[in-house]
Amino acid sequence: MLTSPGLDAPPERGPVIRTISFAKPYLVGLGGSIVLFAGGWLTWKGRAIIVELCRHFGYDYITRQSPELPRVSIDTLTPDSTRIAIAAVDSVDGNVTDRELVSIARLVASRGAKSIFEFGTFDGRTTLNLANNAGPDARVITLDLPAGDAESTLAPLHPHETRYAEKATSGSRYRGTDAEAAITQLYGDSGTFDFTPYHRAIDFVFVDGSHAYRYVVNDSLHAIEMTKPGGMIVWHDYGRWDDVTRALNDLRRTRHEFADLAWLDGTTLAVLRRP
Repeated sequence: MLTSPGLDAPPERGPVIRTISFAKPYLVGLGGSIVLFAGGWLTWKGRAIIVELCRHFGYDYITRQSPELPRVSIDTLTPDSTRIAIAAVDSVDGNVTDRELVSIARLVASRGAKSIFEFGTFDGRTTLNLANNAGPDARVITLDLPAGDAESTLAPLHPHETRYAEKATSGSRYRGTDAEAAITQLYGDSGTFDFTPYHRAIDFVFVDGSHAYRYVVNDSLHAIEMTKPGGMIVWHDYGRWDDVTRALNDLRRTRHEFADLAWLDGTTLAVLRRP
């Protein structure tokens, strides 16, 4: 074993010292738990923490609306060797998870998508990675609700999503990057937006706009019209948000175009490959 002069291993800490050093995280955790269960559960973030705590102890609460889509593995949709480029690694509340971001990047990269449409820009983290993993000379078109319009949409937004809609800037995380030149930022309410110019023109659609039932149905039907034969549509928050889960379940049950909808293992992504 090699060593160097002046480098001595620190002395082993005894059980008393270890116990004392754990006192601070114990007290912080105890205080946080009291706040969380006394009143923190009234907030969306507090409820999310409680759900994660339940999952740690083996209870997997997903939604009140039961998912019905068959499950599919990412490896059945894309080669495991697919090369991807991930940017803006740090996520914030409202972003897709790291695993979901990798899955989306794999789906886009493996298909060599050249035309991509995104419902819901938010901070642009997913937008940036769509552009980074698309084919050469690809174009990413992303639609977001204009700032200040959350109260004037055609149909009401989901009560829990207004805080995501009320932001100063759409796409802040792709702005100033090399990918920005490949991204077209559009603004509008998808309930009234004219999607006609994009009919049968898009290789890959990512649906992550309003999570209210009427909007999920609306955006999904437009996505079908926009996608080229052989293209793909991906939805976010299936199995997590009740309205998204219910809308996709209902579409699969009632519309033949959605008969092949599937739920991607380990994610809240639903996927549909167009014939």
